Amino acid sequence: MLKPAFAYKEKLQQKYNEIIFKDKYMFYNCDAYWSYEFKLNPDSWNSIEMVSVDSQGNVIGFFKAALDRSAEKVSSLGVVNFHDANSLFAKDLRQFVLDLLFKFNFRKIEWAVVIGNPAEKLYDRAIAKYGGSVTGVHKETVKLQDGKYYDMKGYEVFRSEFNPRR
Repeated sequence: MLKPAFAYKEKLQQKYNEIIFKDKYMFYNCDAYWSYEFKLNPDSWNSIEMVSVDSQGNVIGFFKAALDRSAEKVSSLGVVNFHDANSLFAKDLRQFVLDLLFKFNFRKIEWAVVIGNPAEKLYDRAIAKYGGSVTGVHKETVKLQDGKYYDMKGYEVFRSEFNPRR
């Protein structure tokens, strides 16, 4: 179930502390350095931040959409799943995207993924199924905590081209 992230600030910080130095989560930060504080925005002008919560109130994922209000678009997405394969998380991610396009009425969502991130396959399948496109690849754009440089792949989806019924 999607809930405002600010209401789960302490639980979210705890989850973040659990994953901060695990190799499988190095792709989320997109940098070689980490902040120890998981900072949330207190309002929705610059970003919309939600958590995926299970029936016991446990935080299982986090979603952030950075907003460009003048262009009526989401300029980037931040998505982290604190558990392995989880159908509730996947359902909440889909709902988050639907909300961005149809509830909050953004005309476009842009985001990027570090090539090699397991989420890359999910994003490729999603745009093939629902609409959208790969906008390009930027070579050796980010250095992650393992000291290696990685390529980034860009995506975009327009509300007018998105087919939520598929």
